[in-house]
Amino acid sequence: MPSDWWDSPAVAACPLGTGAQSGRTARRFTRNTLKEWGLASLADDAEIIVGEFVANAVAHATRCAASGQPIGLRLLRRTGEVMCAVLDPSATAPVLRLPDRTAESGRGLQMVDALSDVWGWSPVTGRGKAVWAILFCALRTRAIAFSLPKMSAHRSRVAAH
Repeated sequence: MPSDWWDSPAVAACPLGTGAQSGRTARRFTRNTLKEWGLASLADDAEIIVGEFVANAVAHATRCAASGQPIGLRLLRRTGEVMCAVLDPSATAPVLRLPDRTAESGRGLQMVDALSDVWGWSPVTGRGKAVWAILFCALRTRAIAFSLPKMSAHRSRVAAH
């Protein structure tokens, strides 16, 4: 891998609609982009994360239909990490919760928390929010051999990969 690869941040953007096909479009875009960046090993986790973020964004967008703000996916590659971010028109913060065992929903952010190295959300002035997750590239291979600490936007814990 060329040494300047790590010094050159890259951004890929994908506008999304509010229909059911948005999740599929976002997952395919994520997989293809990571493959182009030489990071296919991150694609499975990133696809699941993006799929959850888009599903939530579509649900929030239908509740905020009057806003007219689009949903968008951004992938950012920078030194040692990839960030997956989904913008949606809602200002409502995502909440990590423990769903009831019999609940049919509410596990999406649990998966995001388990698969990402760090995740959170940020308000976007006049546009709602961006929900984002970071996957560390350089640590992926070493994380298998060693038990590395994992930092969540909500708490610290040992990685369980």
